[in-house]
Amino acid sequence: MVSAMTAKRRVPQKTAYVPRPSGMMDFEQVSIESAREALDEIDAAMASLLSPEYWAKVRRKALATDRALTGRSMKWLAELPEDLRPMITMQRYARVINSIVDAWPDPESRDEVFENLLNDRRRGRRGFPIDVERELSALCLFASMLPR
Repeated sequence: MVSAMTAKRRVPQKTAYVPRPSGMMDFEQVSIESAREALDEIDAAMASLLSPEYWAKVRRKALATDRALTGRSMKWLAELPEDLRPMITMQRYARVINSIVDAWPDPESRDEVFENLLNDRRRGRRGFPIDVERELSALCLFASMLPR
């Protein structure tokens, strides 16, 4: 009986897969190795952005306040609610805290600083680490609830 059932079953024939036209964009088929090689090659325009000479021209000169908190910043931090104090940002990016403090009294300036910090539009940049971004977002939310 088992042999009779087996004889009646049709075993599907294996056919080669042939993609049907989908109306979508066609892609060039490449090997993984050639795709990796293409990714390793840097576009000339991007390479110029990565060169130290480029950054030496476009960056402002370093200031003492880039690495240390100002007195105003320390006072501002002490006045913030303890759970809102951006401790990680303060340790890693004193210049960011100093710029927020400079803009803090003026709501429009404060909004602009947070907009620029949280929505980085520079090409080829990754933005802040997630823990710093969380602190800045919490400060931005707090600032948005302050009277204007």
